[in-house]
Amino acid sequence: MSSAIAQPSNLSSNLNEARSSATRELLIASCISALIEVGFNKTTGVEVCRRANLTRGALNHHFPDFAELLTATLQSLYQQLLAMDVDINVGPLEHLTLQSHNRVTQPEFKAIIELWLASRNDATFGARLAEAIGQSAQLFSPEVVLAGVSKTKGTKAFDATYRTIQEALIGIGLGRAVGNGDPLAHESMVLGVLVDMAKEYDQQN
Repeated sequence: MSSAIAQPSNLSSNLNEARSSATRELLIASCISALIEVGFNKTTGVEVCRRANLTRGALNHHFPDFAELLTATLQSLYQQLLAMDVDINVGPLEHLTLQSHNRVTQPEFKAIIELWLASRNDATFGARLAEAIGQSAQLFSPEVVLAGVSKTKGTKAFDATYRTIQEALIGIGLGRAVGNGDPLAHESMVLGVLVDMAKEYDQQN
């Protein structure tokens, strides 16, 4: 009998939690779309609420200050990109190269760049975003793909090849970010060189 009485209350609580979660996700999605389309400087609370079709009160209820929304947005962006993978049977470093290229060429990577720059140029948000920014290493971590290839990790040859590839890929992502999402004319050529570097390393190791 007592469990039957508790059920309506539990159902109401679950519905409220679901609505709250959905509203948070909507605000984060609206923040992401604003960062991609209009950039950080124009991504305001008013703009996010307009895109979400919600009141400022709803925003303040779920995110007491704007920095908290930006931090949650950055974490969500990382999760989205980390969930992406390339299903292709190639060597581990080539896999990592193609996987990373797939991530940096997504529109969401522009939103990440906007927040990276904001953390350096806006003291209000910089400290609050610092911890979330630290998670970005996972986007390019060799541990994701090379977990079982211990002999390649930590060697000078691997580090030099890996760092060169990843820095170039971030440059590709930056190029797309400033080019409204379009690839630069030399992107395919650069990617070809990076893939060849990865293939050569995989074949030698």
